[in-house]
Amino acid sequence: MKEYERVIIATDGSKINEKVIDKGLSLARSIGASAKVLFVIDTGGLSDIPPDELITALEGHMEAEAENILSEIEDKAEDIGIKLEKSIKNGDPSEVIVEESEKKDIIVMGHKARSGLSKIIRGSTAQKVIGNAECPVMVIRLEDE
Repeated sequence: MKEYERVIIATDGSKINEKVIDKGLSLARSIGASAKVLFVIDTGGLSDIPPDELITALEGHMEAEAENILSEIEDKAEDIGIKLEKSIKNGDPSEVIVEESEKKDIIVMGHKARSGLSKIIRGSTAQKVIGNAECPVMVIRLEDE
């Protein structure tokens, strides 16, 4: 029986996050697990705005961009023989990541240090996931290049 059945790779699609993708796919291959790449569109800032044509168009654009990014990751996974599930969700990233995970999973995600007011008000997505997930979380430190 495998310790982990699935590696959940959380991505925001940024260039700096490619390191997380590579580590997650490598982990899945080395432990013989499937992988799920999860792209969460952070709609927290839009939740208090009544839906209109602009908001709908913005969400549609973000979903199309997310699909393009996930297709590139799917190609990478296919090249190294990893079975990959793709998922795009809307909501608070930390909540969605935790909701999508199960006890036999391992979550791989990045963490970029923030400072100042942003850190105080929002906290870290990685910290929230670590505190609430029922499975292990591997955090990859990300730094601007």
